[in-house]
Amino acid sequence: MWQRSFVGVSVLLGASVDEALGGLPAGVEAALGDLPVRLRDPRKVVRAQALATVAQEVAVALDQVTLR
Repeated sequence: MWQRSFVGVSVLLGASVDEALGGLPAGVEAALGDLPVRLRDPRKVVRAQALATVAQEVAVALDQVTLR
């Protein structure tokens, strides 16, 4: 889970997909699902949807932590 958040938030903050993936330990790309493919898609709407999904996942996780 944190890997998807790391990549998504890194890209939202201006890093390239390759830079974000380079910050992860080797072999964890399986935990990312189709996120790297969607972030590299040439269509802007697909990239935006991928980033919005990650942002929503982060917001839900933060909300769950604050409710405890």
